[in-house]
Amino acid sequence: MKRKLNLWTLRGSDFSQPNWHAVPTAGYQLMFEFLRLSPSYELARKARTKGLSDAEKLKLPADFELVLKTYDLLGDVNLVLFRTWWLRCGLQVFGNPYKKPKVHIVKKLREGMSYQASDIAGDVDYFLQGHREEEGLNSSVLLSIPIDLKQTDALKQIKNILDKYKVVDEAREEKAKIKLMCKRLRGDTLYKGLRLLWLKSAYRKLSMWRLGVKVNLSPTYVDVLDPLAPRKSKDAIEQDDRIAMGKMTFRLLKKYQLIAENAARGKFPVDEKVEMSEFKYAEIAQRLLLHSKWVREEKARLKDL
Repeated sequence: MKRKLNLWTLRGSDFSQPNWHAVPTAGYQLMFEFLRLSPSYELARKARTKGLSDAEKLKLPADFELVLKTYDLLGDVNLVLFRTWWLRCGLQVFGNPYKKPKVHIVKKLREGMSYQASDIAGDVDYFLQGHREEEGLNSSVLLSIPIDLKQTDALKQIKNILDKYKVVDEAREEKAKIKLMCKRLRGDTLYKGLRLLWLKSAYRKLSMWRLGVKVNLSPTYVDVLDPLAPRKSKDAIEQDDRIAMGKMTFRLLKKYQLIAENAARGKFPVDEKVEMSEFKYAEIAQRLLLHSKWVREEKARLKDL
C-alpha cells in the first residue's frame, strides 16, 4: 500500500512543476534554515514589513542592499513551512524556467526503407522548434539507435557517446536567479552547523567545549569529554581536551555565522568574510521558539484538512 504523504512533506515532483525544474538537493532546505538564523536577513524582513528603528539603521552592514535583494526574492522564512515556501517562490528562484529535459523520439526509421533528409525534416523541425525550445535549448545529441541491437551493447555505446560530449556549455546563460555555490553539498557538516547555532541560542551561557561535544563537532573529543561533567576538570589531560574542543567550537561557530550571513546575500554555502550583523542569540532563540510553536499549530491544522 502506498504511504500517504503529509501536505508539508517535500516530494520529488516538487522539483519539476509546469515550466520550472531544479535538481533535487537538500541544499535548498539547508539554506532556508540558515536564513532564519541570519541577523542581516531578519533586519531585511523588518525593513520590508514594519520598518527599522534609527538605532538599527545606524548598524546596518554596508552591503545591506544586497540582503534586501535576496529578501525580495525569497521572502519571509519564519512563519512558513519549507514545502510551502519552496512551491511559492523557492523553485522559481533556484530553478530553470523551462520544462525538465527528457529523451525524445524524433523519428522511427522503418526496416528496409530508404530515407532522404526531406523525409524526416518535419520531425526534426518539430523537435528543434518544440521540445528543445521548451526545455531551454539544452545541449543534446541526435542519435540513431538500431532497434535490433542488443540492449546492453546499445546502452554501452550511448554511455560512451554521452561521456564524450558531457561538457558544461559555459556560453549558456544561467537562468536561475540564485544558484547554490557548490558541486558536492556536505549536508551532514552543514546540519551540524545548524545544530551548533540552535544550541548556542538555547544555551547561551554554556561553555564552548560543552557546545562542541553536544553537537559532536569532533569524534576525537566526543568520546573523551562529557558535556554534563563537573565544572572542574579531573586532570590536566581533560583540561587540555576541553581547551582544544572550545577553540574548535569557537572557530566553527564563526564559520557557520558567516555561512548564515552569506546566505542572506544569496550565496550558499560559503563562509566568505562579510560585514556581519550582530548575532543576538537571545533574540534568535525567541524567533526559533515562535517558529516551532507556529509549525506545530500549522501541521495540526493541515492534518485536519
